[in-house]
Amino acid sequence: MRSPNAQLAVEEFDKLLKQSNWTAQDAWKGIAVLLLTCEIWRNSAWQPFHGTVVYREANDFPDVGSGRSNEVLTRSQRLTNYLASRLGGSPAELCSLVGAYWRQPQIRDLQPHNLVGHAFRSLTVHILQRFGDPGIGYEEEVDAGALFPGAQLHTRSKRPKIDIVAKRGGLLVALLSVRWRFRHDRVDVVDEAQSYVPAAIRQNRNCKFYAVLGECSPSRLEKVLFNTYSQQFPNAAIWGTVHFHPEMITDSESLAENGRLKGLQSLAWLIGETSNWR
Repeated sequence: MRSPNAQLAVEEFDKLLKQSNWTAQDAWKGIAVLLLTCEIWRNSAWQPFHGTVVYREANDFPDVGSGRSNEVLTRSQRLTNYLASRLGGSPAELCSLVGAYWRQPQIRDLQPHNLVGHAFRSLTVHILQRFGDPGIGYEEEVDAGALFPGAQLHTRSKRPKIDIVAKRGGLLVALLSVRWRFRHDRVDVVDEAQSYVPAAIRQNRNCKFYAVLGECSPSRLEKVLFNTYSQQFPNAAIWGTVHFHPEMITDSESLAENGRLKGLQSLAWLIGETSNWR
């Protein structure tokens, strides 16, 4: 069952979609407008920061008012310019455009860490439903023990849940682990893939596992890519690692991490994958 706060994110996406008439290629823009922000949550309230998109932990940025800069802030400024060029408007206007979800009256005073994960998951499902293969059905936060009865699931949680389960005609065809950001350098989607995939392919040998991320840290993304299928890693448990808009990481005008993260796939790619799920 989707929470009311996550459903609100979906409803706000639909309003933006109606205004902008986005295609599958543009659906990422709704996630960017709703969930990215130039503010930080501190002392139980949203506070202005550097006037740029906060793409990683606030502690990585210099102190506000210090007059100092660092590589993280410089890249944040480049990312802000890049997003402004893609979303419309000037860099100075971007901070008033993004963060739309966090300005909702029902949301504004709530601690965001869990909210953003639930909103990102539900937006991912909604976008796949809207633009993907209509023959696929989705469930959110599925009890892994109930889905794989009798299987030994080696995860950190005693009652693990799978973010998104996709089925075609009742047959399990895909599992999606969705993370907006990782709170530390342990990227638990890898543990999930290694635990769930053996159980999933016993139900359907064609079942695929995907990581769907909003993370911007190259080192963390690289850890997931090292466990993603490719010619270099043909036995990897993860079939595809998806960023909601990988160009914000890889484009030379933005964070410029193309060399080490060229294996990242887009949300539009994932939408296309739904037609192959059997």
